[in-house]
Amino acid sequence: MELPEIAPKTLFMIGDFKITATMFSCVIVSAVLIIFALVVRIFFIKRWNNDFKSMSPLRMFLEWAVGLFVTESDELTEKYSKVTGPLYFGCSAFIMFGVLVELFGLRSPLSDLNCDLILGLITFFVIQICGILKHRARRLKHFATVIMPVTDAIVPVSMALRLFGSVFSGYLIMEIVYAAIPYVLPVVLEPLFTLFHALIQSYVFMFLSMNFINEAIE
Repeated sequence: MELPEIAPKTLFMIGDFKITATMFSCVIVSAVLIIFALVVRIFFIKRWNNDFKSMSPLRMFLEWAVGLFVTESDELTEKYSKVTGPLYFGCSAFIMFGVLVELFGLRSPLSDLNCDLILGLITFFVIQICGILKHRARRLKHFATVIMPVTDAIVPVSMALRLFGSVFSGYLIMEIVYAAIPYVLPVVLEPLFTLFHALIQSYVFMFLSMNFINEAIE
């Protein structure tokens, strides 16, 4: 049984630039999210605003998801919630759909450490910006000792490694299941496992990020 490699497969080259399987799936996920957001904004939001009694599964799911992020961001990031809420809603949506693409035979962009490092760096910069905006010059005391800058520097790396390890291990487990027990079991198991995994990873990333921001603004 040949197991997938950690390094994503190269699909084709543009000059000396490699286009990998995870880069391709990243573009697909981003495009789907942008199109979905435009469709909801153009065709649904106005209708929902005019008819508050009309409910649908899509509307209930979106209102639940937005309400969850609004509540968490208000509690953990205080006056910065208007920025952090939408930002981490977008990041979590990317993580969720980035895991769900495995259902369509694509390799998740989150199984590439480079993608996870970008998400970790987003949290790192948001932490520093919120800390400076809240405490201004007093924030410099945070860097007066050695341990605090080192702790801050570890944040993006630790979040990236946690996300990479979780997603890649899930991808690897399903590949093993497909190879060892083909047909019926994987067909039943993968949708349930992948959906649960996607929801958990998106929520954990959001919750950890907002907790780090909360520590910076206390």
